[in-house]
Amino acid sequence: MGVQCSVAESPIIVYLENEFTRVAKTKSKLYLHQVQQLQPPQDLPLDLRHVPSLWVLDADHDGSVTYQELVSFADFCNECHRALGALDFQGKLKAQCVVQMWAVVCEERGAEAFADWVVRLASQGEVHPTFDASPNVRFMSRDAVMALYELMKPYQMASHVDQQGFLDMLQQIGEHMNLMSLLDEELDDWVPVQVVQRWVKHFMSAYVRLFKELDLEPPPASEPAPWPDSS
Repeated sequence: MGVQCSVAESPIIVYLENEFTRVAKTKSKLYLHQVQQLQPPQDLPLDLRHVPSLWVLDADHDGSVTYQELVSFADFCNECHRALGALDFQGKLKAQCVVQMWAVVCEERGAEAFADWVVRLASQGEVHPTFDASPNVRFMSRDAVMALYELMKPYQMASHVDQQGFLDMLQQIGEHMNLMSLLDEELDDWVPVQVVQRWVKHFMSAYVRLFKELDLEPPPASEPAPWPDSS
């Protein structure tokens, strides 16, 4: 990559447009499973399962990616490539994305904002329904919970719990919070949204606290020094 002009003024824009159209088909935005089907240019290795990279890509953090967001992310990658060089570019790009996400999650309500975004990202546009058994509680489907599990795999999730165990754990938390009953068969494949938000918030808060205790905070965004990424 590393073009000297903006991406919109380079031949890469045609490639991006074709890729977006190929994956999105008739839709105007991409959800997580579609984003991960994108094929970056051969000379620009990207990890579209890297959570901080997804955070930067989804600029408005609504859980989906528009064509303009894809172009803006390509511009960000191009600027990083020009500033940091091609050597170990993927690692350096991940570090820059970590820096941007870190700046938000360390704010007073940062972990909460991150948790809300993760719920939207994993839900991939699905509506959060309510049920007669818990009329005032919104629920996430099993599919969304499994998408969350896959999203968190780089954080060593699989070494602690498998997919079914993760679903069971969240449902048990939901019952403990009086948001659902494990005896209600209607809710067998559902988890309260509030439970997922709470779990992600606590997870990220613990992650941030650990890195601060180890004095591993990333440098300011103006200092493009590599920093260990989550994968």
